[in-house]
Amino acid sequence: MRSLLRSRILLPLALVGALGCGDDEPQTPELLTVNLPVVARVGTEAFECGKTYTNVGTTGTTYEPMDFRVYVHNVRLVTRDGKEVPVTLTEDGTWQHSGVVLLDFANKDGLCTQGTAAMNASIKGTAPQGDYTGLRFTVGVPEDVNHGDPTTLGAPMDDTGLHWSWQSGFIFTRIEGRTQGLPQHVLHLGSTACAPPPEGQTQGTAGCANNNRPEFHLDGFDVTKNKVVMDLGTLFAGANLDVNAPSTAAGCMSSPTDTDCGALFQPLGLAFGGQAANPAAQTFIRAE
Repeated sequence: MRSLLRSRILLPLALVGALGCGDDEPQTPELLTVNLPVVARVGTEAFECGKTYTNVGTTGTTYEPMDFRVYVHNVRLVTRDGKEVPVTLTEDGTWQHSGVVLLDFANKDGLCTQGTAAMNASIKGTAPQGDYTGLRFTVGVPEDVNHGDPTTLGAPMDDTGLHWSWQSGFIFTRIEGRTQGLPQHVLHLGSTACAPPPEGQTQGTAGCANNNRPEFHLDGFDVTKNKVVMDLGTLFAGANLDVNAPSTAAGCMSSPTDTDCGALFQPLGLAFGGQAANPAAQTFIRAE
């Protein structure tokens, strides 16, 4: 009788314990696969090495591509109530690593002799399922890797053609082409006026006066339908690509004293000289 009573008491307790353990187990959130197409254009035309574009810039010049590569990082989706949710980028060993993506629109056709014949036109990763209405990201590489040794950081940060040895930092955006007036017009965007390494270090920097990492906010972006457009037509719209300021680099290499940079920094939303930063006014990147 005593053993029967004991079993009647212990059985319900065991069931309660089992149910309680199940309720306490953390639930793995369902993930959304993120695959964002990124399209390169020159105005209404698709960007392609080997093509010649007309009516570019303030002089309506011709433009023949030589290079078009862009680093991005800090990719986030934005919920309907304004919360930012980071995208966990897929490590693919080639284009995405350590939260950095290299977008490469140049192959080896035409005048495009830099980099590789391979191209990458997407941002891939995962995020928690959610109601997302916006996309945000930063052009460039993070400060904590910007002044590292590119030969040790792994792809896509191992390309020394996207690194300034004299500046000890990465070229965040490398855009080059030939125009009617210039055999080579370049936009090399990167951090400038960087201090020497901190005391006791042989590499890196104590900080840069001009970080030059533009932030892009694409509102109304449907992650399942929209694409990111990078448009050289709008980037060059206010610039004269046929002339170059005396005693300066061919185009703009981000020097704060190179007046050719002003008309190119404005559509990136960046400050230049007396021109204040205005990310909301950028025209280079849009959603479609």
